[in-house]
Amino acid sequence: MSTSRTAIVLAGGRSSRFGSNKGLQTLAGKALIRHVAERLSGAVDQLLVVVGRDESKAEYEAILPSLARVINDDQEGKNPLVGVVSGLRAVESDLVAVLACDTPFISRAVIDLLFRRASDVDAAIPRWKTGRIEPLQAVYRRVPALRAAQEALANRDSSQKEMINRLARVLYISVEDEIRRIDPSLRTFFNINAREDMLAAERMVAEKNSS
Repeated sequence: MSTSRTAIVLAGGRSSRFGSNKGLQTLAGKALIRHVAERLSGAVDQLLVVVGRDESKAEYEAILPSLARVINDDQEGKNPLVGVVSGLRAVESDLVAVLACDTPFISRAVIDLLFRRASDVDAAIPRWKTGRIEPLQAVYRRVPALRAAQEALANRDSSQKEMINRLARVLYISVEDEIRRIDPSLRTFFNINAREDMLAAERMVAEKNSS
């Protein structure tokens, strides 16, 4: 059993709001996927980027560090669970972080916390007090997660929530009570869904550079 840490970053599909792949959108002179990769440096041993089945891997390989490997989805479908299955099939690590490509301020310390808390469970997942969870900034045990994801897809349910419901041991980490201690601004969960979010991200980068 491998003890290395792997991160799977889902970058497949074109965003309807952007009209193009979000992972390749530029923030402060770098693609979003590059921001995520650099943030993960030191937190994981391997980085796997999963792009759509018909997308060009070369576009991503050209801008990613040598740590990263890029693969295509191995089945049809435009939902995150397809990418999760493709990624989990392609890695060997026991514990795997599953992340989105549009979170440029992802916290290395938060990812490290999730890996440590997942040591004896099937998943460690951040959860807000409202009950909302962050399945795309979580750490999963590869074998049960892959089985659960495949069962969910076979049942024609493409939601990650359905995958998580099929896991026997899930540890929810309080965003407000635990994660906020190491990331007071909670920017690790800031994701870019629209042009307005990109503008906000640009301001955040500018503020950090001027401080």
